[in-house]
Amino acid sequence: MKKWAAILCAMLMICLAAAAFAEAPVSNLYKPMASETFKALVGGKSFEARISGWGSYGEDEDAKYELTITFCERTRFAPEAIDNLAEHDILNFGDGSSIMVMEVTRDETGVTVKDGYNTGYSFFKAEDGAAYIVTTDTDNPLYTDVFMVTVPLEKDIRFLDGSDPEKLGEPVQRTFNDLLALIQDGTNFFPYNTKVTFDEDGKLVEFLYSYSPWN
Repeated sequence: MKKWAAILCAMLMICLAAAAFAEAPVSNLYKPMASETFKALVGGKSFEARISGWGSYGEDEDAKYELTITFCERTRFAPEAIDNLAEHDILNFGDGSSIMVMEVTRDETGVTVKDGYNTGYSFFKAEDGAAYIVTTDTDNPLYTDVFMVTVPLEKDIRFLDGSDPEKLGEPVQRTFNDLLALIQDGTNFFPYNTKVTFDEDGKLVEFLYSYSPWN
């Protein structure tokens, strides 16, 4: 009799445990609404950018990732400034560095200057004609940081890799894990080879990695 009572008690405990498990509450994840200010800034737009950092939380399949992106624009100078540039003038670039102009050369393509270390910088009219843009004497374009944000890096992002010099103009669609591996390996994602695109709601939806001689 005692044996049957013990068995019944054990079965009852199992049933109660199963019922409790079946009735366990389901947790939903709710996130804040997307910032209207951020949506107005980036919604439906593409930007040249550099990757300033990344982070993750969670493990394995539950891991979540985020990307810190610095939005950049080509460094621009007012036409009257470059047209009137003279020796011993000071040029301050978008990254905070400065040079003293020691030589100025003008021709039909633009203006070339050299600093005290004989380093050259070339100024060309931008496509809109409203400013001069600048490159180094190795044709490296100079950029100015505009603003920086940290956004989720979702697994459904479209990653286009056009970094193969033998397949210029033909970016290949690769996987999220391919992109993550490049980020974790410290690949140089800079505005001359990186463009990010956001949808209308401000979600990062496309990452384009292009060929550059400075990759």
